[in-house]
Amino acid sequence: MMFTLWDVGHGLSIWISTPNGQNHWIDAGKNNDTDFCPAAHVKNNYGVDELDYLIISHPDSDHLHNLPNIIKHLGRPKTLRRNSSLPDREKYGEGTLEYQKIFKQLDKDYTHTPAWEKNPRNPDYNGGVTVKADNLSWRDGIGINNTSIVMFYSYAGWLFVCPGDVEEAGWNELWPQAKKDFQPLLDAAEYIILVAPHHGRSSGYCKEMMDTVNPHLVLISDKYGKEPTDSKFRDNPQSLLLDGKMTKFLSTKTSGRIQFSVHSDGKASYSTI
Repeated sequence: MMFTLWDVGHGLSIWISTPNGQNHWIDAGKNNDTDFCPAAHVKNNYGVDELDYLIISHPDSDHLHNLPNIIKHLGRPKTLRRNSSLPDREKYGEGTLEYQKIFKQLDKDYTHTPAWEKNPRNPDYNGGVTVKADNLSWRDGIGINNTSIVMFYSYAGWLFVCPGDVEEAGWNELWPQAKKDFQPLLDAAEYIILVAPHHGRSSGYCKEMMDTVNPHLVLISDKYGKEPTDSKFRDNPQSLLLDGKMTKFLSTKTSGRIQFSVHSDGKASYSTI
């Protein structure tokens, strides 16, 4: 399994390639400071031309802005996951921007859950990767960040936790309903990697989340010039041995693209560009 966190500045975009060649994508952030397009890069350098599973954690612009290019280069996904409980005003905004129009069309078109035999979350279908997801339903006052879809990807002893922009109040409400699915993956994991919620901001830091997930390494998707990331995301992870050095966090601010490749025997490698 290959897990890639793209450098999209203050945004989020993750590509996951399963052992049998399925392609999952979490969020569609874009770095407006460059012309780099992750979807075009994946097509041109990895030969990928279709998308099996697209997850939009929540429809803020920094998680959705590059959607037109994902569709352009990889086509419409076979399966789409989004929080369908959100009202239209939260999902589509004014509906005047291209990515809003595309998201609205996708949201309206994908109305059926795929059969489990061909579901991208089925380990027997996706090459042995266990995928779990959960989210809170919308209600007035909850805040769109706290409706983020939280994704867990587990393979060969490695667990990647992608909580979107969920904040403390959202995590503490979500965990009781998600624990039955998420806790077994945490218990079985030898190495846990957390993608920092809300780009590592203090508003995204939740002690209960950090205590529960107890990550070895935190990945932070961010850019220079935004408010500083919370030091607790950098100081509190257990640490992971990378290139002979015990490392607690990696940030796209300094590392650019971050990629982990996990083999069936649990051995893994990583690279940054």
